[in-house]
Amino acid sequence: MFLIILIVLAIVALVYVYLTWNFDYWTKRGIPAPKTKVLFGDLPNGLTRKKHLIYDFQVIYDDFKGKTPFVGIIQTRDPRLLILEPEVVKDVLIRKFNSFRNTEFPDMIDTEQDPLFAQNPFFLKDEEWKEKRAEITPAFTTSRLKALYPLIEDVSSRMVKYITNESKKSDPFDARELSAKYTTDVVSNCIFGIDAESFTKEKPEIREMGRKLLAPSPTVIFKIFLVESFKFLKGVIKIRFMPDDIKDFFVNLLQQALKYRKENNVQREDFLDYIIQLRNKKNISELEMASHTISFFTDGFETSSIAISYALYELAKNKRVQDKLRVEVNKHCDDNGLLNFETLNDIAYLDQVFHEALRLHPPALLTSRMCTETVDLEHDGKKVTVEKEKNVFIPIMQIHYDSEYYLEPKSFQPERFDDGALKDYLDRCVLMPFGAGPRICLGMRFASLQSKAAIAAIIHNFEMSVNEKTQDNPFIIDPKEFLNFKVGGLWLNFKPLKKE
Repeated sequence: MFLIILIVLAIVALVYVYLTWNFDYWTKRGIPAPKTKVLFGDLPNGLTRKKHLIYDFQVIYDDFKGKTPFVGIIQTRDPRLLILEPEVVKDVLIRKFNSFRNTEFPDMIDTEQDPLFAQNPFFLKDEEWKEKRAEITPAFTTSRLKALYPLIEDVSSRMVKYITNESKKSDPFDARELSAKYTTDVVSNCIFGIDAESFTKEKPEIREMGRKLLAPSPTVIFKIFLVESFKFLKGVIKIRFMPDDIKDFFVNLLQQALKYRKENNVQREDFLDYIIQLRNKKNISELEMASHTISFFTDGFETSSIAISYALYELAKNKRVQDKLRVEVNKHCDDNGLLNFETLNDIAYLDQVFHEALRLHPPALLTSRMCTETVDLEHDGKKVTVEKEKNVFIPIMQIHYDSEYYLEPKSFQPERFDDGALKDYLDRCVLMPFGAGPRICLGMRFASLQSKAAIAAIIHNFEMSVNEKTQDNPFIIDPKEFLNFKVGGLWLNFKPLKKE
């Protein structure tokens, strides 16, 4: 019996030593670090999901900001670096990009079982990432976006009709749900040339599949935890992010769209047309084509709907801004109350409103990079050596809310981006709604276009206010989601405006 107890104690001791082995990694190197907890590390909510992971970063940011440009943290048992200063962020994302050109996800994904995501630029590294990104980039030229604008305009008109009809019931709208209907119809039309009928069907299949595609499953989260905790499992456990039913759905959707266009000799300047041209030029496979459509879909669906919903929420809360934006939009509308591609992009205040909403509510709350070669980062006389394959975190939300960079950072003030100030904020890496540097979001121009079109259409036709169903005191981010979703939804009232 004594021997058994001794063996158990020895095993417990070995596990404890293994789990805590790296806890002094940063302090040994003279880098400030919080006190780490066994098993959970410095980011316990990443495992427990009691709160969103971003709140762990908030605690660390508040404790160390102003004392050091970077802080060493432990995720389960893996040493990582949290960047606190925008100048160092700029080093990581731009100046020293070659040393931080990859993310950690390519080494996690099961390339055989997950072929569509495996060819998505987000999950690629080094030359593969560079080549795939170069393939997709021309799909977002100004001329192509302009060609897509009538499709976006049509969906905007259908959304206005939907809100007009539904508002007669006097029920509030969940801005997240409304925005998701809109972006589903836009991306379905612009990519596959189909009408998802989100404003007429209760649960369109493509929308449900899109949600499942981006929803974090408990199995995936647990596997990530295992890989992060036990590095020797990295080559053993490969993660499949896309289940078969979702893969089959999108491949079948592509096949149907290709068949229809061929049989009916349909030609139109949309994303699918670009992918067809790419197939003819570079002889890419059908699987690669499907992967590209997934890239377009993920870039245009969820993140844009988040951006739109929060912009509507902030406008509903701030009548002064809402009224001012309406005046600006109405000034640019034609006799039919419509905006063309050029005039939509000419409304400076709309762009300011859009970016201020993104500042307060970035869809991606943080980003990370993997170090590809040992490199030094320096700021204000302090230096840290980041070793190869170590990851660095960039807390986007915390930087967006830092009073060092923004006066009254929690208030919605689009005017802060007046007179070219927006470019300065972006250049200084204190505003990063789409990331920054060579790995900046590929679809950001398309996302901006469809988002601003939706906001303009709504502001021209409706007066908004926040419904009492919206619980925003406190404002809590949903811990079950990777992206920035508010618990309980964003419930708004829409009142149709009388046209003179």
